[in-house]
Amino acid sequence: MSGKTIKKNKGTFIVKIHECQNATWQGSVLWVEEQQEQYFRSALELLKLIDGAISEIEEKIVEGGSHEK
Repeated sequence: MSGKTIKKNKGTFIVKIHECQNATWQGSVLWVEEQQEQYFRSALELLKLIDGAISEIEEKIVEGGSHEK
């Protein structure tokens, strides 16, 4: 390893918490770059949605090169 760190913007997400029930959050998350909004029923589900979006971005980078302009 060369010791260099390359930082790339993987995604921007806007999280809206609508309610807090059963000790967790319910709301929506907007993936800004793709203009996709998803609703979630728990904090764990929110994290899975974001993780899935990041994985999708990484797959596109591996398959077709960088997504950045």
